[in-house]
Amino acid sequence: MNKGYDFYIDDLLLPITPKKINTKIKNKNKVVTLLNGEELNLLKKPGLTEFSFEFRVPTDDFPAVKQFISPQIILNKLEKLKTEKKAFQFIIIRSSYQENLNNSINKSVTLEDYEILEDADNGADLIISVNLKQYLPIKTKVININADKSKGMTANKGNVPMKAGKLKDNLASQVVHGIKKGVNAFLDVAFGGKKWKTDSK
Repeated sequence: MNKGYDFYIDDLLLPITPKKINTKIKNKNKVVTLLNGEELNLLKKPGLTEFSFEFRVPTDDFPAVKQFISPQIILNKLEKLKTEKKAFQFIIIRSSYQENLNNSINKSVTLEDYEILEDADNGADLIISVNLKQYLPIKTKVININADKSKGMTANKGNVPMKAGKLKDNLASQVVHGIKKGVNAFLDVAFGGKKWKTDSK
């Protein structure tokens, strides 16, 4: 790849731009066979994108090196990204003069695996192969409901509030207000088949 490309793994600028990168768009479509023998392709959203490439880690500084970094620092960085089990940013900044690939990449990813190659043909330099996978955070909605006997029952913004209102001498009112006698009676009716009476103590 062109020297004008900048590769970042988290905040680490790779000292030498990788020669190539493989970007794989995962497929999640499912093919089912109908009773008449025909196949039907069920279209689904694409799976998580994967990036794989290898890069050279030099032990000495020379003109092709963008920023010399000690090999041990790079190894420590990769180990930390793997052991801490956290997502990080993978960034490729492409040269503006390449009109067909002037879009950069900035993806949240995880480090799936990496290999370290030591070969006499490369001298003391290391060759590291990495596989990254796109990371999408889990989106959850938390609902907190606070019950207060004096103020009734309320819900957070976005939910329909429930108010207990004034305590009345009937089963529903006592259940809403949390009166033990009413709750027990409701459970008897719902699960025990017993008939509740308002004058029971």
